[in-house]
Amino acid sequence: MKLATRMTLALGVCALVLLGGGGLVQLRREEQELRRVAEKEALLLGRSLQTAFENALRDRQIEDVSETLTALSRVDRAVAIYVYDENGQLVGASQGAQPTAATRRVEQKARGRLDPVIEFAPNDEPPLLRLGLRLRDETPESASAIVLEEPLAELKSDLRGTRFNIWLTTLTFVLAVAGLTWVLTRRYVGLPLARMIHDMRRVRTGDLRILPAATTRDEVGDAQREFDLLVQDLDAARSRADQAYEARERMERSLQHADKLITLGQLSAVMAHEIGSPLQILEGRARALARHATDADATRRTADMLVQQTERITRIVGQMLSITRRRPPLRTQIDAEASIRGVVALLELEARRRQVTLAVERTGSCEVFADADQLQQVTLNLIRNALEASPRNAAVHVRVGGDATHLVLEVQDAGPGIAADIRPHLTEPFYTTKSESGGSGLGLSVVKSIVQQHGGRVDFPERAHGCSVRVSFPRHAEASEA
Repeated sequence: MKLATRMTLALGVCALVLLGGGGLVQLRREEQELRRVAEKEALLLGRSLQTAFENALRDRQIEDVSETLTALSRVDRAVAIYVYDENGQLVGASQGAQPTAATRRVEQKARGRLDPVIEFAPNDEPPLLRLGLRLRDETPESASAIVLEEPLAELKSDLRGTRFNIWLTTLTFVLAVAGLTWVLTRRYVGLPLARMIHDMRRVRTGDLRILPAATTRDEVGDAQREFDLLVQDLDAARSRADQAYEARERMERSLQHADKLITLGQLSAVMAHEIGSPLQILEGRARALARHATDADATRRTADMLVQQTERITRIVGQMLSITRRRPPLRTQIDAEASIRGVVALLELEARRRQVTLAVERTGSCEVFADADQLQQVTLNLIRNALEASPRNAAVHVRVGGDATHLVLEVQDAGPGIAADIRPHLTEPFYTTKSESGGSGLGLSVVKSIVQQHGGRVDFPERAHGCSVRVSFPRHAEASEA
């Protein structure tokens, strides 16, 4: 549920409870006040009739009672008046009035009490106020009584109007508070937070553009401004990291180039020194052989020297090859997925800098009998080649699995692919299509050498788009050694 909706409901309920409760208290007070007014009016009328009826009953002038009741009926036909003698007999009633059991009960109470008897009957139809008064005569032991029944329809109507006004006012106030709360919460909280969430998602995708800052001067605005400053710092840090990474790459390419030149220079110097002398001897003896071709002894001695110097050159070349030859793999049973994910984690920064997504997918068992370091070197070379070939906002997919006999590692990119004339030369040493960017042409050559030492193979499956490199390693020790 949205924050604006929760705030609206909470304040709406609070306003309803507070204002509704206050309205109920006000309605109760209004009802009590109206009852007091009705009671006072009935008591005033009863007291005025009490004296008149006491004199008439004392003098036994029943006609006066009837005349008074008739006159009162003409003035107010709504009020019903009943007059009872000391024996409890009804001696007079207002025109059209009919006593009930409730009327008789009030009359009996009034004859036995000096103070008035007042009863409200809000559930009657119509609701009534009953007032009973004792009438004294010359005999203290006997007493008569009068009962007044005044309808409370007007009081009930007034209460109904008051109740309607209270609920209408409460509902209007609650709706106004809820609407104002929703608008203000949406304007000053909801929209700024939505903008901040949008900015967070934008930053998470790598977009660090600086948008216009917040203008509100509150806590939400302060949070938005602090977030913008954080994005600025992050953008500056990323720029510095990119610059440092590019500088490091340039340095690495320069060092690689210089290292190749140094290695070639050293190799040339060693070859010139070590092989130069035997070659000079071979040249001299060959010339001597040509001059003394008819001398059998001289020819035999010269041939022996040629054989010795040729063997010497062969030993020198073998020693130089042993220096540059890779170490044999140290095979153990490993989980290839863990090793590959370690390489992927190492290259995450470079992938983000290139705005390329790295995805690892396990397609089967990853147990294999192989050299963990060399497997990581193969993975590193393949993924780096894929990153360099991928355009921005592309993805590099790394899949590891295979069948029961071989572990298969496949790296797929969305680059320009491999031309048909280049495919046969991809694993040749020093063959590269990236000479301008510092490529040495040894990456795939090293991959092929490692895979072959493990008894596996390297394939380049044809694809309509992009490039895919697939290497396979024997899973078990026997197959790998074979």
